Amino acid sequence: MRSFFRSFIFIIILGLNACSTADYEAGEKVPATVTEVVDGDTVKVEMENGSEETIRLLLIDTPETVHPEEPVQPYGPEASEFAKEHLPENKNVTVEIDTTIRDDYDRFLAYLWVDGDMFNDMIVEEGLARVAYVIEPNTRYVKALRNTEEEARAAEKAIWNHINYVTEDGFNPEAVEHSENRANCEDPAIKGNHSSSGDLIYHTPDGQYYEQTDAEEMFCTEEAAQEAGYRLSQQ
Repeated sequence: MRSFFRSFIFIIILGLNACSTADYEAGEKVPATVTEVVDGDTVKVEMENGSEETIRLLLIDTPETVHPEEPVQPYGPEASEFAKEHLPENKNVTVEIDTTIRDDYDRFLAYLWVDGDMFNDMIVEEGLARVAYVIEPNTRYVKALRNTEEEARAAEKAIWNHINYVTEDGFNPEAVEHSENRANCEDPAIKGNHSSSGDLIYHTPDGQYYEQTDAEEMFCTEEAAQEAGYRLSQQ
């Protein structure tokens, strides 16, 4: 009898979980209330039907702060603080579903709107998130987000202020460490320049094109420039 009762309760719980997902449709916008910010791209909310959901923000990725197998990454804390500032507890938000409702971790996939603005776009605009995990059919706002990302990149905001920090697979903390140690003398004289073909080239003061070269980075030593991926100008 006890075994039957446990099975009955389990079936009821499964049914409730199935109903909570079935209540929503692709493209739907659902009122919700923020209960907790997990990190820059993950937020917990209470949906209008009372269900608790963990929202994984679509099409973006922020540096890690709470990953069990990863150390805290540069700009991860800033991304989390930005989220907490704009998504405080009990804040009313709107959860917009794209097409696929849940990921493999049972997280709710969505765009989050706050005070009329899409938070996914807001955090990309601050340079605290990259556009990532672009997987069909959940691509409704990918073009707009890429435009915002390009503007943040051009302005060298936050994660874009360090060459090679943002990668196709995520973030490379060593790039920030190298960047912070490049010009640590009072008067760095070695110019780092990006050629039109994308090559990273450094120029020393005795080089032929030193004076006319615009520096995109400055280095104290040739070793520092080489460590950052630059090669000596052949002129």
